[in-house]
Amino acid sequence: MRWVMVLTFVLSFASAALAQTSLKFGLDDVVEALQNEFVEQGVDGDVEIEIFGGKTSFDLPNAQNAKILFSNMVLDEEQNRFTTDAEIFADGNPVEKTKLVGRYFIMMDVCLPVRDIMRDEIIKAGDLEVRKMRSNRLREDDVISQNQLIGKQAVRTIKSGKPISKRDIREEIIIKKGKTVLAVYNYKGLQITAKLEALEDGAKGNKIKLLNTKSQKEIFGEVVDRNTVKIMSE
Repeated sequence: MRWVMVLTFVLSFASAALAQTSLKFGLDDVVEALQNEFVEQGVDGDVEIEIFGGKTSFDLPNAQNAKILFSNMVLDEEQNRFTTDAEIFADGNPVEKTKLVGRYFIMMDVCLPVRDIMRDEIIKAGDLEVRKMRSNRLREDDVISQNQLIGKQAVRTIKSGKPISKRDIREEIIIKKGKTVLAVYNYKGLQITAKLEALEDGAKGNKIKLLNTKSQKEIFGEVVDRNTVKIMSE
């Protein structure tokens, strides 16, 4: 009985030692190596990779180190597809080859709303957060920079977690149609002021139509602030 117990212990110890020297090279390792290869290929930015063809898991008995090298990589930018030959090395010796096929996506930092932003609300820093998104899911008119969003006014309800389009925002309307404003006109060193009625909404810098309620004459002015417009020279 004692001999059997000693033999069992020796076999268990040998199995444990063998397990410790067995190296696994898996999907995460392949993806990380591919991401580095994409950088070498001149692809800018973070890359998300999906592999749907080829071997991605390797058991390497008695190996201490492993690496994978790629060759003959072909990138289809229109379909976001790639193919490449891959060779696994264990302790510097080639052990396996495979052909990998998959898709790749350029990831971008995009500023997205963390809540629904209602129509006419002014967008604040706390309404936004930066997330990674696949560039192919963005439209040409999507605004991805926080600096281009803060202070803008929502034209319509903007849904949480969705990219914000240029069509969804505008400069804040600070003069509303029907408001009485101070109109300022500079002429030959003189400053002339009058109270006029705004016939249009206007953001700062907008050119809007104004009405002199006494003469019923319509003129144009540039919005300066919430109460002032500058009369345009004729």
